[in-house]
Amino acid sequence: MGGFLFISSLYLQHVRGYDPLHAGLFMLPMATMALFSAPLSGRIVGTRGPRAPLLIAGTALSASATLQALTYSTHLSATVLFTAYTLFGVGFGMVNAPITNTAIASLPRSQAGVAAAMASTSRQLGQALGVAVIGALLATDTHLNPAATHPHPDPTAFIDGSRTAWWLIAGCGGAILLIGTLTSGHRAQPTAQRTAQQLATKETQTTVKA
Repeated sequence: MGGFLFISSLYLQHVRGYDPLHAGLFMLPMATMALFSAPLSGRIVGTRGPRAPLLIAGTALSASATLQALTYSTHLSATVLFTAYTLFGVGFGMVNAPITNTAIASLPRSQAGVAAAMASTSRQLGQALGVAVIGALLATDTHLNPAATHPHPDPTAFIDGSRTAWWLIAGCGGAILLIGTLTSGHRAQPTAQRTAQQLATKETQTTVKA
């Protein structure tokens, strides 16, 4: 999420020439879809489990980044951008509920708060790391020097450097899809239940000794 917003903001303002207000309005489909898909994801997780939202999220995020990696240009059509932003909004809205649910379900009920806190902290660290990695890629590929008199990258160089970043983001979406497939199926449930029982047993033993 952090890397996506970072590179999209730079593209809309420095390549397409929009001011911050219009750049934000251009990304409104992303926020709108996240607003509607997040509660829908929670309902699906509550009724059918985390598998479907994880698969939808991974597919949507990967498709959004792949679309931009293949079509990115200085004059990319608004339709393609809106499609990419809409897909990303769906993916981002869908991914949070199943991640939190999976983290909490993998530990005993008494440790649910710890699991939720770890999931939230991991999300924040991931977003910060995404901005750092994407920024480093752009700086390397476009030879961007923040201390220079003209710190904005050449549009053509920025487009070329952005493709690597988009493929990286697409890979992250693919990782969500793969992990969701492997960890949320019927074969993964016995492992999660066994781990939870072991943790609960250890916690009981520790409490008795205390």
